[in-house]
Amino acid sequence: MDDRYERIVRFAAEHANRARIIEHKTAIVDLASAATVFDVTRAAATYVVETKEGVFAVIALASGHLRWRALGRALGLRQLHLASPDVVKDRTGYDVGTVGPLFLGIPAYMDRRLLPYDMIYCGTEDAHHTLAIDPQLIVEQNDVVGWFDGGEFTQRAQAM
Repeated sequence: MDDRYERIVRFAAEHANRARIIEHKTAIVDLASAATVFDVTRAAATYVVETKEGVFAVIALASGHLRWRALGRALGLRQLHLASPDVVKDRTGYDVGTVGPLFLGIPAYMDRRLLPYDMIYCGTEDAHHTLAIDPQLIVEQNDVVGWFDGGEFTQRAQAM
C-alpha cells in the first residue's frame, strides 16, 4: 500500500462535512463482510475497464453484477472488459480489489443510482477502513465523462 490511503484520510478530513473514514475490525472483502459494517444497498464499487477507446473507471452501486457487454454498447465503448491487475495498478495506483473512487487519474463513468443518497460507502485501499462520502463529492473529484443507470445493466438472479 502506498500513500493513497493516507491521501484519502486527508481528503476526508478536509471535507469533513461530506466525507468520513469508518474504521472497522472486520476486513471488507465482499458484500457479506461489508454488511456487518454498513448498509450495503449504499455501497459503491469502482471498477477499472479497458476498451478500444482507452482505460476508464466505472463507479456503480455494488449490489448487483453489471452486464459489461451491454453497458459497453450503451456507453459507445468497444470491447469493454475488466482491466488486468497490472493495468489497474499502472493506471490508478490501486491494487485490484482495493480501488476506491478518489485519485483515479483516469476518466470515469458513473451510475446515476448513486446520486440520491446523502452518503455512500466506498473502498479506501485498506480493507479495515471504509470511506463514507457524499456521491456529489465523487463527481466533483473525477473526470466523469458519462452516466448510466446501472439498473438497466444488472444481471438478473437466475431461478433455481
